[in-house]
Amino acid sequence: MGLQTSIENVSRTEDGPYPCYDAVMAARDINQLYKTGFLKVDPDRQRGMDSVTGKRILDEEKVERWAEQLVKGEAYLGQLSWNFRQDETALEYDEASRSLKIGAGAATIPDSGHRHMAILKAADSVGKGSSFSLDRKVSVRIYNAPASEENRIFYAMNQEGKKSDPTRSKWLHRLGATKIAGALAEQCSSLKDNVDTIRDRLSKKNPRLCAFNTLSGAFETYWGDCNPEEEDAFKADVAYILTFWNKLAAVRPELGRLDIARRKRVRETLLVDCALAISAYVAIARTMRDRQIDLSRLDKLGKPVTITVKTAAGDEQREVDLFSRENPIWEQVGILVPSPKKSGEKVFTLRNARQTRDAMLKMLDAVLELNVQPVPEGTAERVA
Repeated sequence: MGLQTSIENVSRTEDGPYPCYDAVMAARDINQLYKTGFLKVDPDRQRGMDSVTGKRILDEEKVERWAEQLVKGEAYLGQLSWNFRQDETALEYDEASRSLKIGAGAATIPDSGHRHMAILKAADSVGKGSSFSLDRKVSVRIYNAPASEENRIFYAMNQEGKKSDPTRSKWLHRLGATKIAGALAEQCSSLKDNVDTIRDRLSKKNPRLCAFNTLSGAFETYWGDCNPEEEDAFKADVAYILTFWNKLAAVRPELGRLDIARRKRVRETLLVDCALAISAYVAIARTMRDRQIDLSRLDKLGKPVTITVKTAAGDEQREVDLFSRENPIWEQVGILVPSPKKSGEKVFTLRNARQTRDAMLKMLDAVLELNVQPVPEGTAERVA
C-alpha cells in the first residue's frame, strides 16, 4: 500500500461525537504503515511508560499468544482503532467512491495496541518461514477526533464495556484442567444443574453449590499439570474425579442439590459448601488419586468433633459437625473473623483469601491424615 494519501472501500459510520469510518485492511498494509511511521502509539494516551525501565508498557505474553493464533489462523482480534487527530490531519471522505483522503500527518492508535503488535509480530514471522498470510483482512475503525478525545476512547474500550464473569468465559471455552472441571459439573449427579455457569457470585436466592469459576480455579491449581488433550488420560481423570465426588457427596449431602431453604441453612451454619472447602476437596482428590488412597478415608469428614463450650455451670463438652460455624477451630485459623454488632452480639464473617484457602486445606488434611501440600501461588504442580 505504501504511504498513500487515501484508503479505499471505506464506510462512514457513527461512534462518538466526531467523524468516524470503517475500513478493512490487509495485515501487510498495517505492518508497512506502522514501520514507515504512518501509524504510531502515543504512550500518554495508551497504557503509559514503565517508570522503572522507561519502556512502553506492553504485555509481551498477550502479544506472543495472539501472534501465534494469527499464524495458525485461529485469532479473534476484533476491530483495530486509529485516530487522525483533527488538529493535525485533515480527512476528506468521498461518499460516491467510498474513498477516504488523508492529509499530512500520522494516525495514532488510541486502543488495540496489543493487537497491532501481534499483527506486526505475525508479519515478521513470515520471513522466518511461518505460514501467516499477509493478506489476512483486519477490520479498522478510523476516528477523526482531537488528541484529548483519545483518553476517552481508551477508557470506553477498556473500562465501560463490562466483561462477562470468568465463570461464563471458562464454561464456554474450556482450556487445560478446566475441561476436567467442566466434565465433572456436567456428568456428576450431585453437581449437574448444581453449579452456576453464568455468574461468579451466588445470590442468596441461588440454591446452587458454587460458581463454575470456583470449581475450575481449584482444578487449575491442583490438576494444572494434567493434559486433557491426551484422550485416555483425560477419561481416567474424569472417571476418578466422578467417583471421588460421588463418595464425597454421600458423606456430605450438603454438596449435592438442595432446595433454597436447605441451602440457606447450610450456608448459615456450616462451612462445608464454601469456596475454601471446595478448593480443598479438589486438592484432596488429587492427592488421594496420586497415592491410590481408598476413598473410605473421606468418611472422616462426616464424623462430629468435640468442642468445649463455656456455660454458667462451667465448661461443657459438646459434639458438633466438623464444619459447624460453632467449631472454634475456624476462628483460630482465621477463616471466621469476629465482627461484633453494635448490640454487642458476636457474629462471624468468612474470610476468603489465599491464606484461608490454605488454612482450610490444612485443617481437612489433618482430619484425613494425608499430608497434602498447598500449591505455591502462581504454579500448578502435583500435590504429592
